[in-house]
Amino acid sequence: MCVKQCESYKGGCKSVNFNRDHLVCELNTYSATDKPDNMTQDSSSIYVQVNLTEVSGECGTFTCTPLQRCVITHSGPRCLPIGCEVPKIKNAIYKGGILLSRNSMECKAGYKSLSQVYCEDRGLDKNITAEFKCYKESLGWILVYRSQTGLNTSDYFSFLSNGTGDETNENFDDDQCATTIKSPVCISDYRTSLIDQWDSLNISQVRVQLHKSSTTVAEVVFNGANTTNINWFSPDRILSSSWSDVTPNQTYNYFSIEGHRNDDYWRNFQIWRNYGGCPNDVFWMASSFSIPGIGGCPQEQTSTKQYFYCPSTTQCSFENNRDIADVMTISIKISNGA
Repeated sequence: MCVKQCESYKGGCKSVNFNRDHLVCELNTYSATDKPDNMTQDSSSIYVQVNLTEVSGECGTFTCTPLQRCVITHSGPRCLPIGCEVPKIKNAIYKGGILLSRNSMECKAGYKSLSQVYCEDRGLDKNITAEFKCYKESLGWILVYRSQTGLNTSDYFSFLSNGTGDETNENFDDDQCATTIKSPVCISDYRTSLIDQWDSLNISQVRVQLHKSSTTVAEVVFNGANTTNINWFSPDRILSSSWSDVTPNQTYNYFSIEGHRNDDYWRNFQIWRNYGGCPNDVFWMASSFSIPGIGGCPQEQTSTKQYFYCPSTTQCSFENNRDIADVMTISIKISNGA
C-alpha cells in the first residue's frame, strides 16, 4: 500500500520508508541513488525504491504532471495537486488551502512576512505548522501601530497592550483601519504582535508619522537598534525629523510615549518644549485627551483623542499655531533584509 501510494504521484515520489513498529509510511522525492549520503540504518524501517520505468503519468483519461498525484474517486481517476495543507492566513496568497510542493507561502501585494514557509519536496502531504503572518509594508517600512482622532483610547496603553495582534484578526478591516486615512468604521486602534517581539526583531529604525487628509504632515525617525518597545521614543535616538529643531541637542520638558499624565488629562507620544500656562505652551506634537471642562488646555477637552501637531517646520505655540492630524502611524525597519 505504501509503494502504491508512492506510485500514484506518477514520478513525484521515488522511494518509501515503512516503519514496521509504528506502521508509518514516508514518501520520498529522492531515492538512495539520488542521494546515497542521506541513507541511514534503522532496524525498524524498510526502504523500497520505486521503479519509475513502470510508472507513467497516465491517470485514466488524464495525464498527471510531476506536481500532481492520481487519485481514484467515485467518478473515476483524477489528477490532484501535490502540496501541503495550510490554514487560512489573513492577507496571504494560497490556493484552496493547498500550498503546492516546492513553493513558498507568500503575502498579497502590500504585505510582507518575516518568516518563510516552504512546502518541502519530501513532505508531499505534510501539514505546515510553522508560523506565518502577513504585515502591512511599504518601501521597507512595516506598520506596527495605527490610530485616529475621535477614539477614546490611550495610545500609551494600546501600544503596549501585550498579546494584541490585529495582523491575524479577520474581524479587523485593514483596508479601512490600517491606512493613513481616517475612517468612521474604525472603532479601535490597529496593533500588531511585532510590538511584543520588539527585542528580538533586530529593528534598525522606527518612524512616527502624523497624517491629515491622507497626507503626511509630520514625521520623526528614530534609531531602533538595541531598543525596547518603550525606550526607542527618545531624543538621543533621533535620526531625522520634519521639524528642523527636533534634535538630540534640543531642550524638552516632555519627550516620551507615556507623556504627561494626571487624573484629568493625558498627553501620549508627547514632544513638548515648555509649559507656561496654556497661552505660553510651546510644543511639536502630542496624542491628547482630557475631561471636558476640567483637564488640560481648553482645546483638549473633548474626552476623545486628538493628534495635535505644529504645522510649521519648527516649534510653535500650542495656543495659537496648533493643528490637528487625523491619523498617527508607527512603522519599523528591520535590518538584514528581513
